[in-house]
Amino acid sequence: MARKSRKQPSTTGKARTHPRASAQAHIQSIVTSMNHAQWETAAAQALAMTRLFPSHPYAWTMLGIVYAQTGRLPESLPALQQAVALNPEDAGMHNNLGNAQRQLGRLAEAEVSCRKAVELSPGYADAHNNLANVLQELGRLPEAKAAYRQAIALNPEFAMAYGNLGRLYRAQGELADAESCLRRALKLNPADHELKSLYAQCISTMRFERIHPEIYALTAQALAEAWTRPSELSGLACHLITLNPDIGMLIRAAHTADPAATMALPPDDALLQALLVSVPVYDDDVERWLTRVRRQLLQHMAGAEEGTAAGRLAFLSALAQQCFINEYLFACSADELQIVSRLQAELAEAIAGGAAMPTPAQLLVVACYIPLASMAGAEALLAQAWPDEVRTVCSMQIAEPLQEGALKASIPSITSIDHGVSLEVQHQYEENPYPRWVRTPLALPPVALDTYLQQLFPHMDIAPVEHIQQPDILVAGCGTGQHPIQSAQLIRGGHVLAIDLSLASLAYAKRKTIEAGIANIEYAQADILKLGSMERSFDLIESCGVLHHLENPFDGWRQLVALLRPNGLMRLAFYSETARRHVVRARELLSSEGFASTPEDIRRARHYLKEVDRSDTLGCAVRSTDFYSLSACRDLLFHVQEHRMTLDVIEHFINEQGLTFLGFELDPPVARAYQARFPEDRALISFENWKQFEQENPDTFFGMYEFWLQKRA
Repeated sequence: MARKSRKQPSTTGKARTHPRASAQAHIQSIVTSMNHAQWETAAAQALAMTRLFPSHPYAWTMLGIVYAQTGRLPESLPALQQAVALNPEDAGMHNNLGNAQRQLGRLAEAEVSCRKAVELSPGYADAHNNLANVLQELGRLPEAKAAYRQAIALNPEFAMAYGNLGRLYRAQGELADAESCLRRALKLNPADHELKSLYAQCISTMRFERIHPEIYALTAQALAEAWTRPSELSGLACHLITLNPDIGMLIRAAHTADPAATMALPPDDALLQALLVSVPVYDDDVERWLTRVRRQLLQHMAGAEEGTAAGRLAFLSALAQQCFINEYLFACSADELQIVSRLQAELAEAIAGGAAMPTPAQLLVVACYIPLASMAGAEALLAQAWPDEVRTVCSMQIAEPLQEGALKASIPSITSIDHGVSLEVQHQYEENPYPRWVRTPLALPPVALDTYLQQLFPHMDIAPVEHIQQPDILVAGCGTGQHPIQSAQLIRGGHVLAIDLSLASLAYAKRKTIEAGIANIEYAQADILKLGSMERSFDLIESCGVLHHLENPFDGWRQLVALLRPNGLMRLAFYSETARRHVVRARELLSSEGFASTPEDIRRARHYLKEVDRSDTLGCAVRSTDFYSLSACRDLLFHVQEHRMTLDVIEHFINEQGLTFLGFELDPPVARAYQARFPEDRALISFENWKQFEQENPDTFFGMYEFWLQKRA
């Protein structure tokens, strides 16, 4: 307990406290509030300090820093300017001011402030780092690199400078240098979630000629801990395990006609384990190998030769999880189905109490072919004393689906769903909630909405949003929850309403939200076309990959615009007519051959399209990550309703609705290529340029046109 200070006698008869000591106490209180993310308290404390100590530069510095941290950048600037005026020889004051000026887009002023900080204190590494940030945004990249290197030379343990330099290398496509810098930053600051996310995004598109042990281990860790969405790392993980000589040999052997060539199970491997339990395998060779391994394990089990499998429950458990995650997409022969049917009958008898329970290996092999929850009375398996490897599979395949079933009753309906196309789309996603995902990515430090947009579009003038401290966010078409969870974690103070047609998808989303401990998302069942009856409005509306599944996407888009407050923001994503040309071709082929959207036909359709692709390329239609799980493949190739857009149509509607185009969300290689092609368009917002760019690079928007808009007051 803190000791009470005694009053000291004075000639006035009042207690006196030394002003400097009192100011220091105020500063410490503010820092404590900031460290506990008590931003409103910190702001009130800092404002009170400026009134008590109006001539104290640190009072104004603390106020400016708190305002900047809470997204009140315009208010932070005068406070930091006052601090500099009170102490013009303090390098730290100039450094703080330059940082705020940069965040406000006042780059010329920011450069002056940062250079003054460097001039006053040449050994001040943080000032060199901030100067580099300004130079990078000014487009003076060689100077920025030099300034980052100078910061690192002054402080070799400066993780932030390594991270910033790595980010710059990545933006320029110099991935090897980026990876090296970011790996160094992670060693210095291994708990930094932002660094982990940036590292995972950097390596996700890299490919190697040989195994680099550190990168191999970090990829396994990134998948296991979900440094980014595991789907972004699946391709790299498949590539790396193929390079692993002990596993790659088995994968290559799966191409041979000799079944004995793949009899051996793979060695224990952290990356393979993390891959199988996190995300569908996005690689034909690895899929072929796992399909053969599964078949051999089943045949051994049928022949009462389960010794090999029983000794490797960890791998068998991971394989069962992989099959559940990809929704049993692996090819399955008639012989396998016959054996599975027998094992399934034996398991049903055991559940009913008429036979002994299967061994752990036997149960896991069955779980590699059918979801255990499909068995009548499967919940009885949860009460058995299984090894951890089996309990994990039972939790995924039985307990979690049961939880989703129970959660459905807690999700309200805010509109009716009775439109023909809406009902068809709803039916598809009730049968196949999309996408199935396992791990919630690491939460990054939340940021104010305007700060996030200014970072995303630094060359755009974004009008102030009224409720910027606590924005109301609508995610229209939330699917299985990845999107609203990301928004709820990212936007500081945000409250999210997430709606969808499919109750199965909403229950999946709610389960994952509870699992992640997120409290600021509200789920409801609704039809976008009927949201006009809802007496609510929003500061941000997000609808990505949804409106193009309506009968008329523009009717839905108009509904959403009407719900947007003045100066509200909108994030949308639509399929590109140009980029989806191969998907259109694939769908035409499947239709002409009579394939249906049943699980068996989807498996057969994949094999058929791969054969066609050997002579008549189907491009992204068979190389998309959506090709590697059942629900995603149905969404890709068998959707009941799909529209595709052109940039002309999107531009026309934006102008018709009086919206302001802020820009596309772009992968760094695309942004670099566009900037090289059209250097005069620094904001990357010219539709005429983008039309030409897409014509020259038709696969640019295969993912979708994903862009931001603002509704001007």
